[in-house]
Amino acid sequence: MGNLTLDDTSTPADSVLAAPGGDALYAALGLCWWGFRVGIVSRVGEDYPDDHIQRMLGAGIDVGDIRRVPGPTVHYRVSYDADGQRVFEHLTPPARLDDLSPTGAELSAIEAARWVHVAAMPIERQAEAVRRAKGAGVPFSLDPHEEYVTGYESQLGELIHGGVFLPSELEVSLLFPGLSIDEALARFSSLGSRAAAVKRGALGSCVGARQWTWSVPALPVPVMDPTGAGDAYCGGFIAGFLTTSSALGGAACGTVSAAHIIQGFGAFHSPAPSREWMQSSLRALLEERFDGEGDRLLAVLTRSGDG
Repeated sequence: MGNLTLDDTSTPADSVLAAPGGDALYAALGLCWWGFRVGIVSRVGEDYPDDHIQRMLGAGIDVGDIRRVPGPTVHYRVSYDADGQRVFEHLTPPARLDDLSPTGAELSAIEAARWVHVAAMPIERQAEAVRRAKGAGVPFSLDPHEEYVTGYESQLGELIHGGVFLPSELEVSLLFPGLSIDEALARFSSLGSRAAAVKRGALGSCVGARQWTWSVPALPVPVMDPTGAGDAYCGGFIAGFLTTSSALGGAACGTVSAAHIIQGFGAFHSPAPSREWMQSSLRALLEERFDGEGDRLLAVLTRSGDG
C-alpha cells in the first residue's frame, strides 16, 4: 500500500522524464521477483499512462486495487549530484501525495492478504492501514516517511508495535537523535517490533530481531539511479522474512532486490533479474558468513528458488 508516481530523474550520467516510480511499485517489484504474488493498493491520476499498468501486469503484479481519480498523478523531479546527494521536488502540489494515498474502503484488500507492506505515505494514511492490518490479524511491515518523523515520535512508536519496521538511517537519526544503530534496533525491539532493518544506502543495512543484530553489506554493482532502492529493499526483505522467518534472510533478499533496481532508470529499466543472478548474489552475501547462520539461510533460500 502506497503511492505510484511519475519521476523526472537526473544524475551526472543521464536523465529520464516521467519514469514509472513510487514506493508501492518499487516495493512490489522487489517482492515479486522472489516468486510471491503481489497486489498494489494505490491511486493514480488521469494522466497515468496505461502502458505502466500493463507493465505491472506483465511483471505479475495484481493491479485490481489501483484506482484512477480526477487530477494529476504525483510527479517528482529527483536530482542527484556527483556525491550522490538527492533532492526531491514536487512538480504537483504536495497535498497530492495524501490525495493519492489509499484510504477508507480501499483498505479492505488487507483482509485477504498474507502480508501488507505499508509504504512511506503521510502518517495518517499509514496509521489507518496499520490499524486495519492489526484488526484483521494480518502481519505487516512499515516504512516511515522522513517528513513524518520529527513531531510524530509517539505515533510512530505505536505503529511499530507488532510489525516489521524498515526505516532509513536518516529516519532513525530523526527518531532517536544521538543513538547508534545498534541502540536504535534495541529500542525498536523494546517498542514491540517483530524485527527491524535500517537501510544505509551504499553501506548496506543493519538488521535486528530479539537479541540478534547483523550488518549486511551492499552488493558491488554499477549504480545508474538509486531511486527506489530502499523500497525495493523493503519488498525483498518481506520475501526473505516470509521464506526464512529470519531478519537476516530478509536483509539478504532485500539487498539483492535493491542491487537490481539501481542498475537503471525507473522501475522497468530491464527484465526481471534472473534466478541465477539472484542466487549468486545471495551466495556472495551469505556463504560462510554470520557464524554459520548465513549458510543455513542460503540453503533455505536457494531451495525455495528452485521451486
